[in-house]
Amino acid sequence: MSQPATQPQKGRIAKWDNLKAVLIFLVVFAHLFRRINDARPVMAGVFFFIYLFHMPAFIFVSGLFSKSAVRKHNYDRVFSFFMVYLVTKFLIWFVRFLMTEDLASDMPYTTLFQEIGVPWYGLAMCAFLLATMFLDRYHPAYLMVATIALGCLAGYCKDVGTVGSLSRILVFYPFFLAGYFLTPEQILRVTEHWYSKLLAAALLVAACWLCLRYRDVLTPYSDFLKGRSDFSELEELAPYGGVFRLGLYAVGFLLIFCLIAVIPKIHIPVVSTVGQRTLPVYVFHYALANYLYTGFVLKDWVLDNFPNLYGLAYAVIALLIVLLFSARPFVWLVTKITTPPLRKATEQKGNGDV
Repeated sequence: MSQPATQPQKGRIAKWDNLKAVLIFLVVFAHLFRRINDARPVMAGVFFFIYLFHMPAFIFVSGLFSKSAVRKHNYDRVFSFFMVYLVTKFLIWFVRFLMTEDLASDMPYTTLFQEIGVPWYGLAMCAFLLATMFLDRYHPAYLMVATIALGCLAGYCKDVGTVGSLSRILVFYPFFLAGYFLTPEQILRVTEHWYSKLLAAALLVAACWLCLRYRDVLTPYSDFLKGRSDFSELEELAPYGGVFRLGLYAVGFLLIFCLIAVIPKIHIPVVSTVGQRTLPVYVFHYALANYLYTGFVLKDWVLDNFPNLYGLAYAVIALLIVLLFSARPFVWLVTKITTPPLRKATEQKGNGDV
């Protein structure tokens, strides 16, 4: 994880930091307001639009900047993401523990390696890094075709589900691989033309409008975007799930490049700094969101106090959460937890002698 900074760091390209800042904001925003979809159906359309690209883009960027870790077989990076998984899992359980009124009769329990929620990203990143370390020897075109086909076929397997986040790993791995095989320079050559930016902005607006316009049709399939279960959730459309997944890959990649195109490349003081500190935001935000909904009843508070501006209210709350958890103390804490000190070489050698 990048070191905290308030000024542009040497060698960093602000565009990618700005992109990561936008993506982590969308992650927090989506996790906050998704619970009012039943009360405000228009939000379901916004939710569907965000989920078309925000996690694919997050994983794409993760792959884009994992080249060194993969090629050097940096298993410390894998371990760091495993710690991200465990810490995120613990924080969510701890909030549930604090909010349980009668622990004797309703003790909250959790399960390891069976994910339907936020911690799956840490577990998936471990799998992405390890798999890519092994598969890097093969031709990129072959791997992209094979992994996309596997992602489309995964939903036809009943035993591919939340255990080990296997379904999501298979579905989202092509986005990681695409980021890994491409270089920032290749992407910028396509996205930095003025006409690319204009077309990208138009496509993003059109996609958002379509999601809002046809939200009643699309909302029943929102969970399909998360890639965490088989195609049975599509009901009568289940036989065509692979085709729909292929279409989502096309839409996902298109919107990722559209988003990259419209993101400014200049250093923006707060935004670019947040983009360097997205990991602690990801680790801590969902536990706080759970508390806000269970202890504070955020949904009722927002709708009662901002009946006509609830979307803006959620955006402000999401922004405050992002700013809070991207502060230096949280960056320091997550860094210490996820990158524990290593034994010295002399200690390792001494322990191996008998």
